Amino acid sequence: MNGYPPADPPTRLADDRAWPPASQPLPAEPPSSDSVIRADNDTAPSQEADVPAEMLEATPPISVELIDNEPPAPQQTEVASEVTVTVEGEGNITFAARLQNFHYYSGDHVEPIAISSQDVAVCADERFVPPKSGLQDAAAKLAELGIAVLLAPAGSGRRTTALRLLCDVRGSSDLYDLEAAWQRPNVKCLEKLPNGGFLLDLSEPADKPAKRGFGTELLQWAAQRKQQGSRIVIITTHLAWSGPWADEARDAVVELGSPDAKTLVERELVVRGVAEGSKILDNPLYKPIWDSAPRAEDACRLAKMIASSPTDDPRHIIDQYQGWKSFFDTFPEKLHARIVLWSGALCNGGRRESVLRMSDALIGELGDDRSPKEILGGDISSKRFASAFIKDNGDRVELDLGKKGLSSSVLRHFWLEFPTQHKRFVSWAASQAAELPGDDAALVVDALVGLGIHYRAGEVFKQLRDTLAPRRRALAVRALSTAALDERFGSYMRSRLYTWLYGSPTQDVIDLVAEVCGGSFGARMPGPALARLRLAGERSAFGSDAVSTAWVCLATAHPQLVRAAIESWLADGRYPRAGLIAFMALAGTSTGSTLLMGEAGHELRSDETHAMVVTSLRRALEEPDAMPIADSIIRTWAARAEQGTLPGDVLIDLLGAVFAGDRYQDLKRFLPEEKLPDPGTFWHAVLSRAFYPMTNEAAVLDTLVRAG
Repeated sequence: MNGYPPADPPTRLADDRAWPPASQPLPAEPPSSDSVIRADNDTAPSQEADVPAEMLEATPPISVELIDNEPPAPQQTEVASEVTVTVEGEGNITFAARLQNFHYYSGDHVEPIAISSQDVAVCADERFVPPKSGLQDAAAKLAELGIAVLLAPAGSGRRTTALRLLCDVRGSSDLYDLEAAWQRPNVKCLEKLPNGGFLLDLSEPADKPAKRGFGTELLQWAAQRKQQGSRIVIITTHLAWSGPWADEARDAVVELGSPDAKTLVERELVVRGVAEGSKILDNPLYKPIWDSAPRAEDACRLAKMIASSPTDDPRHIIDQYQGWKSFFDTFPEKLHARIVLWSGALCNGGRRESVLRMSDALIGELGDDRSPKEILGGDISSKRFASAFIKDNGDRVELDLGKKGLSSSVLRHFWLEFPTQHKRFVSWAASQAAELPGDDAALVVDALVGLGIHYRAGEVFKQLRDTLAPRRRALAVRALSTAALDERFGSYMRSRLYTWLYGSPTQDVIDLVAEVCGGSFGARMPGPALARLRLAGERSAFGSDAVSTAWVCLATAHPQLVRAAIESWLADGRYPRAGLIAFMALAGTSTGSTLLMGEAGHELRSDETHAMVVTSLRRALEEPDAMPIADSIIRTWAARAEQGTLPGDVLIDLLGAVFAGDRYQDLKRFLPEEKLPDPGTFWHAVLSRAFYPMTNEAAVLDTLVRAG
């Protein structure tokens, strides 16, 4: 390509960048210089089509009873007050910052999430029922050591007691749930937390057990933070809190009892607006329940049943509360009938064909040694359903409609009675959900999610990830989103979403986690979703549709948060790849580009946006996999400038900075082959801006007008 004298005389703009003088030719290979760039870093991107509306819809509710007398799923609206803590590998530096620094961690960490006033309301005087044992001992240890470890089963009301302990010491402000996303417990993850009251749930074992010394370090940390006014209460179980490290912290441990169930039910009925609750509960039919000393979660469940029951007959309520215990008095004796019953419970309300298909598949897995003659001569399907207490309803089948929650009770009965068969059962159910018609598959997945949440069974969700996601991704996303937002199980599920991205995850796993972050989980908890989506971006290949779409979804729901995060990652240089992938995802869509550039591109006039766009596009042009995406974005923006929907003067200035210095080969892809762009055209102006100093302002303005 020969030298190119611009038709316009030289000129100068306010920022002292000049157009090329007519006497100066364009070199065949322009000199290398990055002097025009306003910001620098280095990494790569992704792209996508506009956000599908269904990804922004809330996850359909899955029928799961409230557990552990705990509040609804957490929400994050005031995310700017959140704090994040990092440990980048064992023995390395811990980093902490306010959320406006956007989750600067790449390894094991904790996420402090502010506890809302709604959460705290359950431990107010008029509602709180103290446990029968352990409260005073725990309060004394918290005052002396700055820490109390409450040992109690899930569902015992221990979270409410922990909140009450923290409120008594610190009041209801500056209280945080600590969500641990770690492979093994590490006190370094707690070192830079803000002052406050902390609640840490360690009920679920980590991937790796804590090392010896963790208990000692935990007590030392609590003692140090106590001097600053902080306190921490840990809730856990005997199974999870065990080992040499647990013995080191035995001085802080308290065995916690459950609250009086009758009193708790009475107070919960008052909250639900049920008059004469005391009179109802004094009915002698309820006495066996009080004598059994039910846990707090069961008491709250009973209160809900009483408040919502269509009948005042306590026998119906009690039967439902007991999981329809009388139903299992006639539990099928034959294996084939049991399998039909379990299939019907998983697919309750589904097609007859689906339930039969499921049952036949499990029989086959178990080894059906019957001959074809014996199979054809056996019970017909209607008798199989009758022996399993399943009734026809047109082309669909269901368990007794008069027994609300019976299908869940059947599944829980299986879980308790056949603990060695959990893995087989979940694998079979997940594989069937991947094959059944969509609506029936959704019934099966919802039933599995309810079972997994009730028993805090992480293996259910791992199986859904591995078996269901490759073939029914939308269902898998819905299942994981529901679990991530659950009031009791959510913390564990959110931790798994993070640790699944450790090491070298497959692109399928990365895409799955990204889609969860872009859905209802991201809409309701943008801070944690942003952290996981950032890590997904670091691990993802360029051009992942799932990752890109997730960014557009999250940005649509929380535009200011996402924009600020991207700017921070790009400018800081700590997570350039994640920032670049997020930028490219937004820039490649009409919805996202409006977020980045503002309506009609007015944000492009700001120094911050200019720096972000120039830095991102220059980095993308350095990456072979990102280059086609960057080219597409640039061509789209250039077309919009020529159409007048983006400010041509600003975009010429911006692209001139992108291609300045050693980027001539990149710019050549946008120029006409075998000739120079005509004077007065958009690309003529960009070419001139990129490679020649400016000295005359009048001609530039004339060029810009003609360039559009």
